[in-house]
Amino acid sequence: MFLRYHLPTLLWALFILTICAIPGDRIPKLSFLEWLKPDKIVHLLVFGVLCILLLRSFLDAKTFHLSEKNSIILAISICVVYGALVEFLQYAVFINRSGDARDAIANSIGAFIGLWAYKRFFKKDKTKLNA
Repeated sequence: MFLRYHLPTLLWALFILTICAIPGDRIPKLSFLEWLKPDKIVHLLVFGVLCILLLRSFLDAKTFHLSEKNSIILAISICVVYGALVEFLQYAVFINRSGDARDAIANSIGAFIGLWAYKRFFKKDKTKLNA
């Protein structure tokens, strides 16, 4: 039962860590998109998805028996801390990568976008989730 609800979240978090650990010189350059700064959009999307998966696993599975408010606080907190940790690892550990505070901010904003998306599109009973 635990893996049924939490495995997608864990796999997504591992995916984020993996793509952030790719050496910088191995990331393809998309010069025609450079002016769009797709990097920040990617941060918003991947951390938005992480927040949705966390909320689904906490609220839908009821594995941890958390209230909705505590589930939201925990999901957002995990995303913010994980986003900052990934940026620190890019700065201190990963080869040819550099941590960026703006990326950490984009990760956090992505978490809040994920919360909004979950409330708007994924929550079955939208009246219960009013945080």
